[in-house]
Amino acid sequence: MKKIYKYILLAMFSTGTLFYSCETVELENLTSPNSLSPTQADVDLLLNNIQRSYMFSMTTFNNRGADLGRIDYMGGRNYFNNYGSGTVQGPWNNLYTSMIPDIAAIEGQHSAENDLSFHLGISKVMQGHLMIMLVDFLGDIVHSEANNPAEFPTPVLDDDQTVYTAALAIIDEGIAYLNSITDDNTIGAGVTDLFYGGTAGDSPNSSNWVKLANTIKMRANLTTGNYAAVVSASNVISSTSDDLEFNYGTNELSPDNRHPDYAADYRSDGSNIYQSHWLIDIMVSQYGDVDAIGSTDPRRRYYFYRQNWRTPNNYALYEDVNGAFGPAGNIYISTGGANAETLECSGNSVFSHLEFTPGEDIWCSMHLGYWGRSHGNDEGTPPDNFLRTASGVYPAGGSFDGRADAFPYVGESISGTYNQAVGLGNGGGGQGIEPIILASYVEFWRAEANLMLGNTAAASTNIEDALTISIAKVMSFGSLDGGGDFSQAPDAATVDAFIARIKAEFDAAPAMGSALDGNGFPVAADKMDILSEQFFVTMFGGGADAFNFVRRTGYPRTMARSWDPNPGTFPRTVLYPGNEVGANPNILQRTDLSTKVFWDAGTTSPAN
Repeated sequence: MKKIYKYILLAMFSTGTLFYSCETVELENLTSPNSLSPTQADVDLLLNNIQRSYMFSMTTFNNRGADLGRIDYMGGRNYFNNYGSGTVQGPWNNLYTSMIPDIAAIEGQHSAENDLSFHLGISKVMQGHLMIMLVDFLGDIVHSEANNPAEFPTPVLDDDQTVYTAALAIIDEGIAYLNSITDDNTIGAGVTDLFYGGTAGDSPNSSNWVKLANTIKMRANLTTGNYAAVVSASNVISSTSDDLEFNYGTNELSPDNRHPDYAADYRSDGSNIYQSHWLIDIMVSQYGDVDAIGSTDPRRRYYFYRQNWRTPNNYALYEDVNGAFGPAGNIYISTGGANAETLECSGNSVFSHLEFTPGEDIWCSMHLGYWGRSHGNDEGTPPDNFLRTASGVYPAGGSFDGRADAFPYVGESISGTYNQAVGLGNGGGGQGIEPIILASYVEFWRAEANLMLGNTAAASTNIEDALTISIAKVMSFGSLDGGGDFSQAPDAATVDAFIARIKAEFDAAPAMGSALDGNGFPVAADKMDILSEQFFVTMFGGGADAFNFVRRTGYPRTMARSWDPNPGTFPRTVLYPGNEVGANPNILQRTDLSTKVFWDAGTTSPAN
């Protein structure tokens, strides 16, 4: 499993909102000698805590959605065991014990003389979004009786559709606050905007947050099937300057503010994350850059950083530079044998339920030196930390993969001359991002809505625009790796050829619902298969929407099957947080993952 970290900073900021300076507090003015009253809390620190609570929550949704959508690798064979009562514990706690009380404290200080419209505007947008995400993952959640322990010590669950409606109303409140700001220069100098770049002394941009709010409403319309509203949505995120993302730094200590994937992968003892075979396989053609131009996704060298040249029981390419075996420059295929010490499954036969399927080629190992894991692989951790494929320069701030797909052989052992290992401080030093909602996602939302409405030409244009925006953003991250070798970086012609190929495949593909073979794989990928694959590739580093997409559409049907032929019910929702169930008798824990959210018609994917 990926990205399981303890965020100590959150506790520090939460504490800071309560005890920010004992030298400036007169105890006799406090309601309690142990805490500040709402009218004495520092609103800027409260806003910081709200933003961090929101960011950590979105990171959780990204991680879990990416696991379920095969964007990231999911460890463990059984869904119920994987997605237990701790799955959304963090976001639940962040909403009810952090964000809502802090927003109430800010509201208590808001007045005509002390205008906190920006604080309240962005806070309510974040609150509404977090409520929507919790509904998407849980269904019914607490709302009408929440955060009122005197009257409702054990609050009941509210109907999920009712909460969705309430969340959208809260977002509209946020928009109203933001629209009331006529001059961003009036926003307090102490305000820090952790997402759109405002810092102390700068004026945050309220218009970015209005676009975000409209975009969240657009997403809700897509989820609930209001496709016409999605297509016609305006004043939404439409360029990379509007993207909602959290920016990490390069500090290793005091505090460590590097991207979590970088901190896990760029260590003196090697990398610790396994990348998803399914995603790599979509992005990398049979022979990589040796294939025809446009065959390979231009983003793959930015997403993934290879540490080895050949994976056990799979093939790699090498170029005979000096003509040792024939004409100089010839390219040859080299297949490696099994090595159960570093890749246990390489010594085993493919599982019978994956035989004669696309999964047969990627269930254990990958070609061209890519080393990850397939969905549901529950093997232990072998000594492969300097072999497995690490996080790249996008979005983790790692290294750009500059190795040639056909490794230059000059008469020595390739294994002995290969030198592309991770290391502390390499690449971008961890100065990556946590993508939350990007302009490229919005174009894929439009593509889905247009496809559902039968506007296939418009959907094709949306996909083209989405890929153009995404690839340009991803490639811009190459500048973070100042010492990288970019001789193998894709050029403009390569990018154009790739986008043209995907567009042509989409245009030529059959309509939704094309035939499946006996193993449940599409005989020919249809338009929604192609759209969804490219959307999932684009979400790399994010991924929260993959969970919604799979349940909403049943696509992509090409997703990797699990290692276990019977992994259990694919989650329609996850379990309630364990600490809430233990403390609140009005919330009964589920016994399975089959409960559907109100918008979920129960569409299933053959891959689940």
